[in-house]
Amino acid sequence: MIGLHPLPLLLGALILGPVLIEFPAPQDPIQEVEAEEGPHDRWLARLVDDGRPTKLDDLSGLTCAGCHQTITEEWRHSTHATAWIDPHYNKALKKIRRKRGCTGCHAPVPLLGKPPTKIPDTRTENPHLGVTCTTCHLAADGETMLGPAGHANDGHPSEANELFNHLESNALCITCHNVNIGPVLAVAKDFKASDQASMGDSCVGCHMPSINRAWANDEISGELGTSRAGRSHRLETSRDPVFLRGAMNLRAEFNETGAVLVVTNLTGHRVPGLIGRELTLRFSLYNAKGQRLSKSSHTFSHRSHLPVDADFKIDLEGLGAAELRVSGTHKAPGIPKGIVFLERTFKR
Repeated sequence: MIGLHPLPLLLGALILGPVLIEFPAPQDPIQEVEAEEGPHDRWLARLVDDGRPTKLDDLSGLTCAGCHQTITEEWRHSTHATAWIDPHYNKALKKIRRKRGCTGCHAPVPLLGKPPTKIPDTRTENPHLGVTCTTCHLAADGETMLGPAGHANDGHPSEANELFNHLESNALCITCHNVNIGPVLAVAKDFKASDQASMGDSCVGCHMPSINRAWANDEISGELGTSRAGRSHRLETSRDPVFLRGAMNLRAEFNETGAVLVVTNLTGHRVPGLIGRELTLRFSLYNAKGQRLSKSSHTFSHRSHLPVDADFKIDLEGLGAAELRVSGTHKAPGIPKGIVFLERTFKR
């Protein structure tokens, strides 16, 4: 039996009873990929090949790159940078009658010069740059660049703006992620309807990791400026199995008839958040001798998703169960056979 149990999101341990077992450091099938260059390269090496490019090669027209090389290198590997050239997007676009609802978010004009609830117009200049620097940072005056802090520089006016305080506002992200169109689901609507913002969660808090690095460099010499705390522009998505694994927490409670598996959504929206994406959990119960007592599975899809602010309970039958093994497989456009992103073992 399976069922939904609405519950506030808990990031720590949830005590369901005296037989609840959870291992704080479970065995993982996905190992960190070693790379000499650092965390960014390890992240790149983990990305699943789903048919989408993992880098925007053509930076023509990106004037920001000269003085912001480090941030540009992060951004060019993101799904924001490749939004316009994404082959899955271009395939889906052929089936959409009113294409502006898609193109306006895959190559948007600056968001700060438009009403926050309106779909952006499509940028006609350099659309290949996708969701680019000016999309989020260019002020309505067409000159000032906005961000979490304003720093005097010779390149352009710079000012701090409350929209970049992710603990106070998610408006920039919500502008485009508030739309249901084609295979895209409006996950921002889930976030707005949930309690996540009041609990200190945000879009940026999950998808743009904290980082310390130079925000700018000398355009001529390339010398890096002062290192400051900020947010990586690489954009974490389900392409990274390690990040996807963090979308849910699993807890097991053994009982007289078998066990109950509790799946908690740790994101600020439904899981999965795209039509065509499926997350399948497979369960096997074993006795103390290592003999399998039962096996079953459950798939989360756009038709049967894991809601935000809810626990999902699955009853598993197996008299004398001493061990529960769980594996998770991710299927999506471009990865039809699926890949394992999670493995957990619970013992009585």
